Amino acid sequence: MNKYVKRLFEEWKQHGKIIVSVDYDDTLFPWKLDNKTDISRTIQLVQLARETGAYVVVFTASEPERHEEIQKYCESIRLPIDSINSNPIELPYGKNGKIYYNINLCDRSGLNEALNTLEEAMYQMRSYQQLQKLATDVA
Repeated sequence: MNKYVKRLFEEWKQHGKIIVSVDYDDTLFPWKLDNKTDISRTIQLVQLARETGAYVVVFTASEPERHEEIQKYCESIRLPIDSINSNPIELPYGKNGKIYYNINLCDRSGLNEALNTLEEAMYQMRSYQQLQKLATDVA
């Protein structure tokens, strides 16, 4: 397991939930690029991460006037989001202009590498959750 997957998985185990930050244009929603495959994969993995135990934050450079449109689009693709450009929960950090996230998914910063990291850590977490459930059921 590479060090980034391990770090994400350990944070997930420690806290039970992680914060997944997702860019909007060309990451969740087609804008200028022809990257339907990346967008589809991003949506599917973020939906599954949410089911596994993740807050979802849309982290976008879009004007606040677009936030309602973003919210409605995410609802239309069955991707509940917890916030836009703000921490989804009260944290002791991430209050000075940059939100806190455990992983950031963005078409401008290694989207496929980040998706690979999220996917691997998520399946590790799902296995861990199943083992925890089995241990509880046996006890």
